[in-house]
Amino acid sequence: MRETIDFGIDLGTTNSAIAVAEDDGVRVIKNNDGWDCTPSAVWMPKEGVIHVGRRARERTEDDPENAYAEFKLEMGAAGAHRRFGRAGVSLTPEQLSAEVLKSLRQDAAHEYGYQPEAAVITVPASFAMNQNNATSAAAALAGLGEHCPLVQEPTAAAIAYGVQDASDSARWMVFDFGGGTFDAAVMSKRDGELQLIQHAGDPYLGGKLIDWAVVDDLLAPAVRRDLGLTDFTRSNQQRWLKNFARLKLAAENAKIELSRKPSVEIYADLEDGSGGTEPFEFTLTRGALDDLALPFYTRAVRLCRDALAQSSLRPDHIDRLLLVGGATLSPGLRDLLADPVDGPGIQLDHSQDATTVVARGAAVFARSVRLPKKQRQAAPGEFTVDLNYPAQSVDTTGIPVSGRLGSGSTVDWTRYAVTLSNPEGQPPFRGPRTGLSPDGSFYTEVAIDAGTRSRFTVELTDDSGTRQKLTGDTLSIGHAAVVPGDAVLTGTLGIGRANGIGAADGTFDPLLRKGTALPAMVTKTYRTTIPLRRSEPDAVIRIPLLEGERRRADRNTRVGLLEIRPRDVRIDLPAESEVEVTFEIQASNREVLVTAYIPLVQQEFEATINRSELLPPQHPELVDRLRELEQRALDLREQADEVYADQARTELEDLTEQNTLPQLRKEVDAAAVDTGAAVTSDRRIRDLEAQLDDIEESIQIPELQRELWDLLSTCETNIEQVGGGPSDRRELQKLRDRASSLGDEATPADLKRLIKKAAAFHVELLRRSDSWEFLVFTSLVEARDEMYPPGQADAAIFEGRRAVAAGDREALAQVNNRLRQLLPPGGADAVDRKTGGVK
Repeated sequence: MRETIDFGIDLGTTNSAIAVAEDDGVRVIKNNDGWDCTPSAVWMPKEGVIHVGRRARERTEDDPENAYAEFKLEMGAAGAHRRFGRAGVSLTPEQLSAEVLKSLRQDAAHEYGYQPEAAVITVPASFAMNQNNATSAAAALAGLGEHCPLVQEPTAAAIAYGVQDASDSARWMVFDFGGGTFDAAVMSKRDGELQLIQHAGDPYLGGKLIDWAVVDDLLAPAVRRDLGLTDFTRSNQQRWLKNFARLKLAAENAKIELSRKPSVEIYADLEDGSGGTEPFEFTLTRGALDDLALPFYTRAVRLCRDALAQSSLRPDHIDRLLLVGGATLSPGLRDLLADPVDGPGIQLDHSQDATTVVARGAAVFARSVRLPKKQRQAAPGEFTVDLNYPAQSVDTTGIPVSGRLGSGSTVDWTRYAVTLSNPEGQPPFRGPRTGLSPDGSFYTEVAIDAGTRSRFTVELTDDSGTRQKLTGDTLSIGHAAVVPGDAVLTGTLGIGRANGIGAADGTFDPLLRKGTALPAMVTKTYRTTIPLRRSEPDAVIRIPLLEGERRRADRNTRVGLLEIRPRDVRIDLPAESEVEVTFEIQASNREVLVTAYIPLVQQEFEATINRSELLPPQHPELVDRLRELEQRALDLREQADEVYADQARTELEDLTEQNTLPQLRKEVDAAAVDTGAAVTSDRRIRDLEAQLDDIEESIQIPELQRELWDLLSTCETNIEQVGGGPSDRRELQKLRDRASSLGDEATPADLKRLIKKAAAFHVELLRRSDSWEFLVFTSLVEARDEMYPPGQADAAIFEGRRAVAAGDREALAQVNNRLRQLLPPGGADAVDRKTGGVK
């Protein structure tokens, strides 16, 4: 009878695998074809008949309307589904993934005679919350429980490597390039505990993009040329569905073969559009493949460097680069990774099978997770115990065990005690007699044998020493060389400041930062910016719940929404009311609970979390966004050249070298017929928008620096004009020192804050000058159209002009005060800023 989960599953984009951990080690369970990996493909030739694996993958070429693969990339996208024509059904990516998981469970049943009731499932570290939730939903559909433990793929891979590594401490980087996702993760091993230090990844960067690059850039043009199919493009994929399916599979198989050969001959019988077929041949060389794949490889290497930079580490701080995923078998990629200049600069380690290492690591992790036990109610006179203990430990002594006893009768627990024993131990173990607290709980420690699993019995005795019958009185703890550390959050969670709460400036306010150990909870207090009156039922406070690392809220992913309406509160809620927002996230399945508590009404509101409801944008929207993005990139290049912004120019040149926009154009074109491409395009566009945000800021820096120093120079002139004293000169020197200290590290936000302080000082000096009231009057006259009533404004302006002609400063000051009162709220402050020459 298993006490721990033991089974680990790598649910991959292209292939999946299941492994099991036993006392004597970990092994991969083979499928019916005798393979370690099962293609993540589903074929339904007719209603009620489902095939998963090799046969289904082959049918994606000949029967693309009834066989599908690579649906993992659409996990968590609302409305995503695949239609099986003959069966007359549509399945979501979660349902399709569930079929793959069911097949893996059947493989385990063939081996053990029963299907696993639970398994640890791996997910990319770069998966967003909705994608993790969709994976949990697929596990539940497959019969693996409602709360299936998830572990990140790089962590699982590091565990598999760590089991074989004898060193006490090390730092590794996991380079996980799979069929559809990429993760770069910095892992540490210390005293047998593995911990994720930092992560950077892309949930839409994988071998699939390389396959489609071969199709789009090499095979499709050759088909148009050789077979005369002029409209043979992916945007016209529905007309040529079978042809593209055959070429996609051929490209994938050729890519795999090129790991061992310098060139491969591709053969395919393609439909000619008139009911016949034409033979198609193409020679694909390793060099041509590497050229196409280089932009994707380069992006992966950059993400590795990002992970190092974010963890404040250099390549020489990392012991090895662990290669994971089928794409890492490519000689071209390995050559790039081994290059000390263009690669990460870390020694490569490919000692493990890159295609099954994640499943094996998941199984090792599963050995550390106890199977949930159903709580049994004790009958009168019976005793039960609920135990809490680690399933594994790297230590052999001082292992904590606690528990709480129950009974169907009223019991004075202080009359009882427990003793833990392991008579089979080497040497045999028998712990001290431990008394129970009044509520029936206890705590003790045990010793375990090295390199094996130790089994203990809990003995319950009364104060006379008589042993009592106890249900659930056994436990086992295994000794392990490596155990996983705390799970960490791989994407920052927070709220968008808009629509009624906080400063509605469109910024992202992080609450739980990336890298936070899980489980975690945080509460932050905000204030409402609008009132909620029950007489205004349409009013609403909306708090968008976001995941991401960008400063602008709209550059991150919305994972939920918290709404508060007048009908939800018992009394009218005035503006500036406190709202306490709490984020709480669990460790195993990463479920998130978000609540908002309003102290004034003593009410709590729960957010709606998108479990799998992110709606991919429509193709026309993506086309428009891409067109705006391309124009913005051109405009920024011109601006960068005008102001000689070297950093901005370098970053824009990097985008060109990486072929970013042309590749994005292909993804957007494919999005017309491919939901997965639509999801990918949306993510890519938001990432690129954020990159251009940063570039735009870097372009602003030289202009802001000039504005700041010009303003400080003007302040010096003002001091001379008004006869400023030592305190004025000290203030000016403080501002200059602060401006100098910013140096090359200055950000636009830093400069704008300092400009604001310098402007306030400038206005203060101007107020002391004889010309201040005359300058104010000029600015007020320019704002005449904003004043109300206009008749009073015109009369005051007439008097003001007479005061100017007479040089009567006091009369002009009175006119200015009257004109200020005719401006809308905030208008007077704007006039003062303008008068001081401040934007």
